[in-house]
Amino acid sequence: MFKKILLFSIMLLMAAVFTFTVKSEAKMMNGKGMTKIEKMRKFRKMVMFFKRHSLGFIPIFYKYHPGPMWVVKHAKDLDLTPAQIKEGKVLQKEMFQKTKVGIMALKNAIRQYRTAAKQENPSIKGLITDVQAVGNAETYLGYEMIPFHIKAYRLLNASQKIKYASLRKMMLKAYNMKMRHKMMMMRGMMKMLREKMMMLHEKMMMMNR
Repeated sequence: MFKKILLFSIMLLMAAVFTFTVKSEAKMMNGKGMTKIEKMRKFRKMVMFFKRHSLGFIPIFYKYHPGPMWVVKHAKDLDLTPAQIKEGKVLQKEMFQKTKVGIMALKNAIRQYRTAAKQENPSIKGLITDVQAVGNAETYLGYEMIPFHIKAYRLLNASQKIKYASLRKMMLKAYNMKMRHKMMMMRGMMKMLREKMMMLHEKMMMMNR
């Protein structure tokens, strides 16, 4: 009798866990059948690709002109009106769409160049065209966000621009501190690597004696 009750309890527990899992996964699914985690991973990959192939957009331009996403994120600090928030979101959406198109164009151009480069006797003219296509696509990623970032700033009135400058200064300070920390970490790692290489060299010398 006790075994039956225990078995029944376990079955109920398993059913509850299964129901909770299904509901949790259903909540995470979007309309296209992709979970939020998958969407985040895809977005992060896109951001990393953009960072590598946008001709230094972030360290050169972004830190001085954060753009529509940053402006909307700081809507309360900047005292944005509902109309400004709406327009900022429109700019943000259009910018992301153009960025996605640009990333796909660059990936296709790189793929075409790699395919052509593998050929035994490829066309010189064709290879040059392929390289130019890669360069043009990367150049596009380097400038396509610029108009949206400037337009986001131009949404603001005079008093909001003062607050914007103050917030941007704080962001720039944090960015510079982060870069300095990265440099210190890199130097520390390089120092450790040199020390290990020297120790390995000394061991090799001792073994050869």
